[in-house]
Amino acid sequence: MPPPPEVDIAYGPVTGCAGPTQDPCGGSQTLDIYRATGVTPQTATQGSPRKVVVWIHGGGFVAADKTGSLSKYFKGLLDDGWDIVAINYRLAQNGKNEFPTGIRDVKRAVRWVKANAATQGWDPTAVAAMGHSAGGNLAQMLATTAGDPSLEDPDLPAELAAVDSSVTSATSLAGVSDMRSFRDSGLFTKVVAEYLGCSENCDALLDAASVQTHVDANSAPVLAIHGALDPFAAPIQGELVRDAYKKAGIGDRFKLIIVDDGPKDFQAHVPDMRRWIGDVVSWFNDHLPDAG
Repeated sequence: MPPPPEVDIAYGPVTGCAGPTQDPCGGSQTLDIYRATGVTPQTATQGSPRKVVVWIHGGGFVAADKTGSLSKYFKGLLDDGWDIVAINYRLAQNGKNEFPTGIRDVKRAVRWVKANAATQGWDPTAVAAMGHSAGGNLAQMLATTAGDPSLEDPDLPAELAAVDSSVTSATSLAGVSDMRSFRDSGLFTKVVAEYLGCSENCDALLDAASVQTHVDANSAPVLAIHGALDPFAAPIQGELVRDAYKKAGIGDRFKLIIVDDGPKDFQAHVPDMRRWIGDVVSWFNDHLPDAG
């Protein structure tokens, strides 16, 4: 998807990673706005307020940025009238930005979307989240931790504090839901230690950073897509969250798709958005406040 005209907009004070870069500069509190098909920055406030998907990139919580994994197949969302707000967040690197910095940043970004809805042509009651890999974790955390003040930025300006960080629903693409299985895969032990700021006796932090431990009756709907052969985010991660939704009595709010056919990369950690974009669009639309 080509870069939009509205790039590197600050939703917080940390703006050190401007531009489409993969350099490990620690991330930033900036975002890009992709307008729905037929909408321009000049016409953004015309017509009915639009729906918004907050897109959260992957990268193991320690790398990548908002331009790196935005699939051209997400055009289906733009064609359906959704704007996409692709965000950066601060990355856990060199002993800085450890958990819960990332989730606090994505919550702040959601608040920014709601606080600026009137000037951007958005419906503040129609904000959803979607992410890949580590971004899938953060999207699900948005869905399951809306009432947790410990995961909110403690230094919010008044205009952001006046709105909340809840989302109507979330989609997780190959999401790293469970930090224990992510660590124990053997591929990301060091990454998990860097993200949590902990390498020994880390049970409390592992739980706090795992999605399933936060699920309760108020959790928002989640669609999770996992590849059967994914070495990083195996289907068990989605199954743990699914079981937590069932235990909370809201099993109908969680849908798990396990891809066990087609090309091997699509059964691994690369979501096939050409195949599943219709499911994603329907999931978001079906869980809007006015959906019948």
